[in-house]
Amino acid sequence: MPEFAYIAMNPSGRKIRGVLAAQSANQLAFQLQKKSLTMLTAKPVKQTVKETKVSQNSFFTFSKPIKSEDIIVFFRQLSTMVDAGVQLVDSLDILQNQSENPSFKKVIAALKHDLEGGENFSRALSKHEKVFSTLAISMVKAAEIGGNLAGILNQLATYVEDKDKIEKKIKSAVSYPKFIMIFFLLVVGAVMFALVPKFQGIFASFGAELPKPTLIIIAISNFLKNNILYEIIFVAAFIIGFKILKKNPKGRLMLDTAVFRVPIFGNMLKKSVIARFSKTLGTLTRNNVSLVEALSIAAETSNNVLIIQTIDQVRSRISGGSSLGKAMQEHVLFPEMMVKMIAVGEEAGSLEVMLEKVAEFYDRQFNASVDSLSSVIEPILMIGLGVLALVVVIALYLPIFQMTGAIHG
Repeated sequence: MPEFAYIAMNPSGRKIRGVLAAQSANQLAFQLQKKSLTMLTAKPVKQTVKETKVSQNSFFTFSKPIKSEDIIVFFRQLSTMVDAGVQLVDSLDILQNQSENPSFKKVIAALKHDLEGGENFSRALSKHEKVFSTLAISMVKAAEIGGNLAGILNQLATYVEDKDKIEKKIKSAVSYPKFIMIFFLLVVGAVMFALVPKFQGIFASFGAELPKPTLIIIAISNFLKNNILYEIIFVAAFIIGFKILKKNPKGRLMLDTAVFRVPIFGNMLKKSVIARFSKTLGTLTRNNVSLVEALSIAAETSNNVLIIQTIDQVRSRISGGSSLGKAMQEHVLFPEMMVKMIAVGEEAGSLEVMLEKVAEFYDRQFNASVDSLSSVIEPILMIGLGVLALVVVIALYLPIFQMTGAIHG
């Protein structure tokens, strides 16, 4: 079916541009009339609206990715303009022109086109689920029913900003140990593939019997050198297997359960997940989203299958008449402090306020864990490197010490 680029006028007299598929210009005029729009001009085009939209797979193309900073600025500026009385479509038009990200510019253009075509904002956002979260779509939908779109857009900007800070802190927390581990592996590789073989040649020229520690180090070095192909295959198989495991529901549940049991890191990650979950749930309930629906959305934002499955059970209990506090009390996943605070909030009729306090409490706990992480991890890693270096040095120089002692003896 051909598509037409049109200019139409709405009941208030404002000109609207867009693209629609129609058999003819007359049919297009009829379609626009159904939307209370009067067609002024129409020209056939080859480019389709689909080409101007960012598909859900756009993140796998070579186009510039849409970052959280783009989303934060978008919600913040849109909130300011809507609060100032600027029409939503006009606000989107301004933001489209201001955006420096070509991919996001296309998304905003698609949003504006859908609004001009008569769709509501939440429906337009839902077409770009890779860009806008379920939380954002649900909150905008709630705003369309209850009003205060500007306030909710501002809350969304703050939420994305806080979420981005947490994610950056987690990345920062694991980056140093990751660097040390890579350095550790490089050192081991250099020792086993370069240093030990050189000493092995020296020892062979001595013709003397080598001590057991030296023989063990040489045996390890020879094994690693003689099985490089198998080692590469093993590493590749491990990576592929891990990815397959992540895509399998049972495997993902196993990994998401195990991650909370990792020493030091597990407890830290659990605090961040609880903080984000509580923040999301509090934000949704404060904006009149039903508790059962809010729980589902908040669980999805955790991106943890264990949390999602546990919350599904909590939702079932609530649907059966249980309170949130009692339903959560049945699961060891939720800390006792969190459950008690939520129960108090429910009894006082201020659940959303208490959820905010829970989020603040565990956010502080998470920040404290991140700050103390380096002071705990650094000594452990340095001691490990020191022990490795000491063992290798002793093993390699022990034959030399023995021969020197024999000569002097």
